[in-house]
Amino acid sequence: MAPPFGFFKKKDRTEPDKDSPANPAMAGLKDQPEAGELAIQEAQTLLQDVEDAKVRVLCSRLAEIRSSASASFRNLARIAEEMEREKFKLENVEQRFGSTVENSKKTIVSTLRREASSELPNPQSINDAKKFRDRLEATMNRFGEVSGSHSKVLNYFMNKYAEKMREEFETLSGLLKDTRSVMAEFEQDRAPVVKCNNILNTVLQKASSAKSAEVSMQNLAERIQTTEKELEKTKMEHDSIRGSPDFAQAESSIAKLSGVEQRIQEFHTRVSDLFSHASRAFGKYSYGVTKETEKRLLVMTDEPWRILYEDDVSPYTALLAEIQKSISSGQIQLKDSERVLRHIGAILASVSDLQATAKALTEEHASLSSDSRSKDLVVQVKKMEDSLALYTEDLAQYRRELALQKKQAQERSEEIQSQLSEASQALSSIAGKRYSIRL
Repeated sequence: MAPPFGFFKKKDRTEPDKDSPANPAMAGLKDQPEAGELAIQEAQTLLQDVEDAKVRVLCSRLAEIRSSASASFRNLARIAEEMEREKFKLENVEQRFGSTVENSKKTIVSTLRREASSELPNPQSINDAKKFRDRLEATMNRFGEVSGSHSKVLNYFMNKYAEKMREEFETLSGLLKDTRSVMAEFEQDRAPVVKCNNILNTVLQKASSAKSAEVSMQNLAERIQTTEKELEKTKMEHDSIRGSPDFAQAESSIAKLSGVEQRIQEFHTRVSDLFSHASRAFGKYSYGVTKETEKRLLVMTDEPWRILYEDDVSPYTALLAEIQKSISSGQIQLKDSERVLRHIGAILASVSDLQATAKALTEEHASLSSDSRSKDLVVQVKKMEDSLALYTEDLAQYRRELALQKKQAQERSEEIQSQLSEASQALSSIAGKRYSIRL
């Protein structure tokens, strides 16, 4: 705040004595009378009562300051009225300052009248008290600004009014200082109440969180119990089926079927290898042939074993013979034509045997595949084993989660007890009686 007219300097505000306890009860808790146990809500009600009493004292002290400040405002309003009516006489040499003096007067009068006519808040609560302090500070700042910018005119041409204003501003500055001091003292005295309330609110939040955690742990425990039952039930069913003669027979059938499928795959590979030696001849022969012949050449190149499962292989053997003839006559030029001719001859010579092998493998595979019960039984056991693995994994996860939540719940419980103890000591210091706060 700018010092009005430079009349006085802002003094350091008086701070409450930090060495003296805010409440005599803070010294010697052991000597306090036992007052019993309180629930958190009861403790908060007691704290509210204590705070309300402090607020009443604060408002009563500020009411006195407000009354004095209002009296100074009325005096400033009268000064403004007198100044407005005053016609300042200027000497010859001062005539040139006439407009400046008049403008300064109007500005000062307007500011004094506006600020002095506004009603100061009547403190009835903490917020009202803060509004009162802020309003008084803002008013003094505006007084300081206007009087500071016009101080030369005031001190030289309006000295009579400057003196009167100085007295009121000094009074208001002292009242503002008192207000700040009273507010600071109140905040210091109230701080233990606020701190205790904050601790209790934190405890309530943690207690609410603890209830949610308790529900979560109960759900996890039930999930573990359900999963354990499902695991045990599935394990018993699995062991029963797996140990039965039917499963042993089914497993043997499936193993045989797998063996046949392996032999079929090996047979296909052997046939593909046999035909691969003539693949270059197939490619050269493909130029200018019919679509049907082109399809057969593609089968003999990519999947020759398919030929052996057809009822009539003669179109393919005839095609092989034609290719063989074309190589022999020189129509198809190959670097290793003799070797290719030998391979084609070997293919033609082995077609009947290869067909017989394909038929035998097909019949054996069909016979073993027809046993759907064996396959279903093995699939059932496999699904059970997958379920057992999943149940086991879920159980481990649930137990880890439950252990972690129990640890967190224990830590939270210890924190709550510690904070309840701290709040009990704080409340005892505030109220002057020994209290024990519980959830």
